[in-house]
Amino acid sequence: MAEPIRTCVGCGARDRRAELTRLVARAGALEIDAARRATGRGAYLHARAACTKAFARRGGFVRSLRCVIAKVERELLLARLPEVRV
Repeated sequence: MAEPIRTCVGCGARDRRAELTRLVARAGALEIDAARRATGRGAYLHARAACTKAFARRGGFVRSLRCVIAKVERELLLARLPEVRV
């Protein structure tokens, strides 16, 4: 059985879903969806500093998640992402 392929919203590279971290926007906050099953609009991102910076720099929160997230929430999540192990 083939593993699902997703696109990183930071670097734009396609990769196996298991290699990416899923983010979900719910109730005006960003959450890391470790189980990859949470409801809500999600986006996949490599857990690398370069990808998280590119995602934030290009306005990925609005473009990919189709919502406005407070700057404080974005900074808290971006600080945690490079440490996430999938």
